[in-house]
Amino acid sequence: MIEIALAIGGILLSLLTYFAGVRRGKRYREEDRTAAAEHDADHRVDRVVQHYALLVRTNQTGALHGLLVAGIKNLRSSEEIRLARERAAAQTGYDPLHQYSLAGVDLKAFIDSCVFDSMSVKNDRELLERFGKK
Repeated sequence: MIEIALAIGGILLSLLTYFAGVRRGKRYREEDRTAAAEHDADHRVDRVVQHYALLVRTNQTGALHGLLVAGIKNLRSSEEIRLARERAAAQTGYDPLHQYSLAGVDLKAFIDSCVFDSMSVKNDRELLERFGKK
């Protein structure tokens, strides 16, 4: 009788330990995914900023066109674009979007609305009309 009680107790203890481990594993996996997503976003932003800084330092292009050529459209959110803008300004000493009034504007929508080629921003007048400083 006591052996059966000990066996059942052992099985219950094993089940509790197993489910506690599964739960902890799920939490760690979610933390790892979050950290990996932040790392990927940071890497995307850094890649754009480094390319932009190179373009500015070699006098190939600058401002909004430089960011577009550097790949800012590949960033996934307004927050990533804001970080890229801040880091680009810190590296070059010049805010690439200074001519636009972007307070409260969805930066992702603004960047996605830009049309450019290797020489210029094609819809710059439209952008200045919509977002230019007054």
